[in-house]
Amino acid sequence: MSSHQTFDLFRRPSMDESIQKVEWRTYYPYVKSFRNNDVIEIIINQADVFDATYDGQILISGKITKVGNGGVSFVNNAVAFMFSSATYEINAKELESIREVGLVSTVRGYLCYSDEDSKHLSIAGWNYPDAPTLNADGTFNFLVPLKHIFNLFNDYRMVTCSKQCIKLIRASNDSNCFLVKEKVTTDKTTVTLDIQNIEVKIKRLYPNDEIKLSLLKAIKADTPILIPYRQWDLHMLPALTPGATKEIWAVKTTSAIESPRYVIVGFQTAKQNKFTEDPTHFDNIDITNIRLTLNGESFPNERMRLNFAKNDYAEAHYNYTEFYPSYSNTLQKKSLLDYLTFRNHALFVIDCSRRDESIKSSTVDVRLDIEAAQGFPDNTSAYCIIVHDCIMEHLPLSEIVKNLA
Repeated sequence: MSSHQTFDLFRRPSMDESIQKVEWRTYYPYVKSFRNNDVIEIIINQADVFDATYDGQILISGKITKVGNGGVSFVNNAVAFMFSSATYEINAKELESIREVGLVSTVRGYLCYSDEDSKHLSIAGWNYPDAPTLNADGTFNFLVPLKHIFNLFNDYRMVTCSKQCIKLIRASNDSNCFLVKEKVTTDKTTVTLDIQNIEVKIKRLYPNDEIKLSLLKAIKADTPILIPYRQWDLHMLPALTPGATKEIWAVKTTSAIESPRYVIVGFQTAKQNKFTEDPTHFDNIDITNIRLTLNGESFPNERMRLNFAKNDYAEAHYNYTEFYPSYSNTLQKKSLLDYLTFRNHALFVIDCSRRDESIKSSTVDVRLDIEAAQGFPDNTSAYCIIVHDCIMEHLPLSEIVKNLA
């Protein structure tokens, strides 16, 4: 409080009465089939209301059935691995689509969540470093915030006044959701997952009359609504060249509009679709250097000199810890992975948010140069997440949604 406010004895108290009422509305899929590869659509078919979709939640309940004597547990973030893709639309226009929901949300969690966040998200199946809760009878219930899946709702926290659709596609199999530990090596335990119910809960806000009249006037004039957010796009290289120590990966060619702000790279050796492997772990594969090239400009400008065999990877861990302050424009750091844990969850972060103007005004070639101290192991996949800016324009009366950037 400033000094002059100390003497403001006669000021009137300020009360926030902008919201008259808050309600929670539940929406269900039209087709209640939740088997592998099924498409699940939840439609909110009302455009004359104000929904705080950014606080929305997905309720998922079901049961797992085990045949065998092995121990079964969920992996961290198991709910996200139940779906191969997730899409959010307004007025039939796609705003955000995530491929490999489990991988993308896991990486974002390692980069953006704190220990305190993990405690709050335990009901959503994110309980790092512990496993999510599975009841003794095999049943489970999870309540997942939409912002855990869609980054749009982390960046854009405004009410929505349009028709909405949330589309989820079930994974082709559920082996990424579990870890099975056999008591006897000759045993073979099988696990099946049965999702019995999915519903979406949306918070509806009722503004006071003054705000409502102002909003309706702007909507009647078809005043454009700008929706800025950051998209996390996943690209995958199915297999690095076995035995090679260098790999040049031409990730993509993109427009200047979708030029990368950050690039996150991770590797996994034979971890996908196996009950015995944890898909939330990323292997360091003895990486010595990773360099991003955008139209001939390299990030970082100097080579890394990493040596995981000798626990010398301070530069990679520093880049990891510095991501959140840069990404959120804050001094606060959120790093779930300490130095030793990072060794088995290695994520290589490259900040290219400050770059030459020539890159911003042309087609951009995105290339990664990967070097390792030893030959790449067999069955090693590389993942590259490109974080870039998006701006959508929504005309509320004519119900037109289009890309601006």
